[in-house]
Amino acid sequence: MRNPRIQLMVQLFTLIIIMLSLIKHELFVSSSLVVALVLIVLIGIPHGANDHLLFFNLINKRVDEKNEKSTLFFSSYIGLILLYVCCWYLFPTFSLGLFIMISIYHFGQSNVYISPIESKFVKLISIFLSGSFVLLTPIFAHIETALPVIQTLTKNPDFFVISDKLGNKLAISTGILMIIHWVILMLSKHINLKDGLIEILNVFLLFGLFYYSPLWIGFAIYFTLWHAIPSIEDQINFFKTTRENYNLGKYIREIFPFSLIALLGLFLAFQFSGDYISVNQGLALLFSFIAVITLPHMIMMDLLYLRLGGKNFSQ
Repeated sequence: MRNPRIQLMVQLFTLIIIMLSLIKHELFVSSSLVVALVLIVLIGIPHGANDHLLFFNLINKRVDEKNEKSTLFFSSYIGLILLYVCCWYLFPTFSLGLFIMISIYHFGQSNVYISPIESKFVKLISIFLSGSFVLLTPIFAHIETALPVIQTLTKNPDFFVISDKLGNKLAISTGILMIIHWVILMLSKHINLKDGLIEILNVFLLFGLFYYSPLWIGFAIYFTLWHAIPSIEDQINFFKTTRENYNLGKYIREIFPFSLIALLGLFLAFQFSGDYISVNQGLALLFSFIAVITLPHMIMMDLLYLRLGGKNFSQ
């Protein structure tokens, strides 16, 4: 069960960011990249740094035990990352499409996990609608900022060219569609009135964040506060059921070494290419890095939610 106080603080902080974006928009634009990078580096990337511990706790094994499952996990995890890296190099457009689908499912999975929707089919629809909303709305709302990075990722300057006006219409449409979705679920009794209204409130807050805040701040606030922190909560809650006296301090100590390795790899990539790449290329490199570590992390979180919820919504 996620802590409602944490959720309330995230909602209030998001509201403050929206208000500051409206009042001090120019200041936010000038500092958006720095703020976003700090949040992503300190919270976003580390939240997936203990996937190996999730795996061994899910199968009731110690991480230091020498067994076939241990070897299989690390070889499969690293192999999947390397395979995706090769895909990004050889097939960038396909890899971007795969990343979008993975992110839609993974974000929606985290958003909808706690929602009391009993129908597996309805919950799967909710996962993809919710994931699409949080991923596509900021892109559409700031298409002029997002397009150069997308085109750099695909190595195609003519890829996905749409106007700012159409982007705004699509962003508004995703928000309206999400509200309609929750209204339908309330009317059809898939969720109760209280839960439905909370979800609609979250849609308004996230839409305001995505629409009025600079692209990178909006993404970073969602990725870290709305996605990573609830994911950390879910992981800690699971570890509490398998390990004695588990707490946030132990979680931070356990993820620190692997977070450091991941961040060191990202730092070296920037160091070796920093003199030769533009800002958009640097951002493309960052999102490529996030993409290749998201794929195996999504699989582990799916297994976690299977254990916590007793259902696997990917099937």
